[in-house]
Amino acid sequence: MQVFRQDKKRWREFLIRLSRSAELIAPVKTDLLRFEPITDPEQIYLEKNAYFPLKEWFFRKEEVIFQFTGNKLTVPAFTAPKQRIFFGVRKCDLNAIRHQDMVFINDVGDPYYKAQREHSLLLGYHCNTAPSQYCFCGSMDLVDFFDLMFYDKEDYFLIEVGSDRGEALIAEHHDLFEQHNRLITQDEKHIPGADRLKVKDIAHLYDNPGWKEGVDKCLSCGACTALCPTCYCFEFHDETKLADPQSGERKRFWSSCQLQDFTRVAGDHVFRKEREERFKHRIYHQLDYFREKYGIQMCVGCGRCIEGCPTRIDFVDIINRMERPEKKEA
Repeated sequence: MQVFRQDKKRWREFLIRLSRSAELIAPVKTDLLRFEPITDPEQIYLEKNAYFPLKEWFFRKEEVIFQFTGNKLTVPAFTAPKQRIFFGVRKCDLNAIRHQDMVFINDVGDPYYKAQREHSLLLGYHCNTAPSQYCFCGSMDLVDFFDLMFYDKEDYFLIEVGSDRGEALIAEHHDLFEQHNRLITQDEKHIPGADRLKVKDIAHLYDNPGWKEGVDKCLSCGACTALCPTCYCFEFHDETKLADPQSGERKRFWSSCQLQDFTRVAGDHVFRKEREERFKHRIYHQLDYFREKYGIQMCVGCGRCIEGCPTRIDFVDIINRMERPEKKEA
């Protein structure tokens, strides 16, 4: 991959130029740290990872699927957003987008998600150290997935090109970059302090009594799935008004496997009624079930589910302290 050098003064000019021709979105610290549109690089906050994930820009919290009037259905026209450039996206969130692409574009072919993704550029920001005590991205099999990746070297950035679109962006603003004569090393890509998960294969731990520690503290509130950059559970609701019950719209909303109603079906049967079943299902989907289908863990190790949990359930620590059951001799 090509590598370029950019002085931080030129970096500011680069972002100002981008904001003139596209919607520039970066982490901004207000009440909490989140991705928001910006016009001034001084608004960007890079000391920590954003509290809220990037996924809501593509997999939206609420989406109108169609409107209906009697027997007539009307599908909303897809309005392609203008080009969006996301800056300051950490490696965990970049991989989370890759994993959602696998589901919503490569597998299901979701036109709503695809419409939001098609006009977006991803400019990453590499962590020099783990930005949170709950990070464990170094334990996940994360890959390079970006248009450009910025490595902070105090007075300047090294920028690694990850796609043709990233290369074109640099070519368009070539006066702000200098070609560098070396590649980014694996040591530079390593994030110290982010290798917390010691047991990645949890298939044989399902009946381990160690899960009880987390189950007993779980409130089934769904905060973990709302803050997760990869969770993609949703449900549909038909909404009408009393004044005209034959007209309305069908909407898609985020949902959560941690809610008892998520698996409720006709006849009032609930497939995962017990909290323990729901608690373990999320973690096994993240680390085991998704890998069975797509060949990689769904989880990207950002640690948001732990940091945002009201009772601070650290499932990584719980797994690390479990003893793998001994195999019985035949």
